[in-house]
Amino acid sequence: MSTIWKDRRNRYLTRFGFQNADKLDILFVVYPDDSGKELATVLSYLAGRSLSREEIWTAMELPRSTYYDQLDKGTLITADNLRVAAANLGINRAELLTRYRFIEPEEVTALAEEIRGGSTMHAVATAGSVKTLQQPTKIAEWRPRSDAPPL
Repeated sequence: MSTIWKDRRNRYLTRFGFQNADKLDILFVVYPDDSGKELATVLSYLAGRSLSREEIWTAMELPRSTYYDQLDKGTLITADNLRVAAANLGINRAELLTRYRFIEPEEVTALAEEIRGGSTMHAVATAGSVKTLQQPTKIAEWRPRSDAPPL
């Protein structure tokens, strides 16, 4: 593993409070960084079939002219466009967003562990420090945050 990946891995270990680093090593292999690859290639791979440009702009719910305009400007690959395309193509949205690094693999793992019940703690950054809060288990136990402004 390169030094860059080790530094990134250690940063996320600290940030998300992981106890088991082996899970992170697997994530870096499973979710490569496809941000430099063409969208058509990645979508075709994840869909398991070759997709035409028309299928892609239809899946992204974009008019043809908007698709090509955004493609020319380099603004086609956005989190919202990827989310819509993934939903319409039956692709896992989190996987597609992770491949384009709109979501880091570690964040997906942290959320999955939280949902599974592996961790009920949240790390909240406040003024340069990190606080660890116990998450209420029932909605009735939820209270407004004292450090958050009113809605």
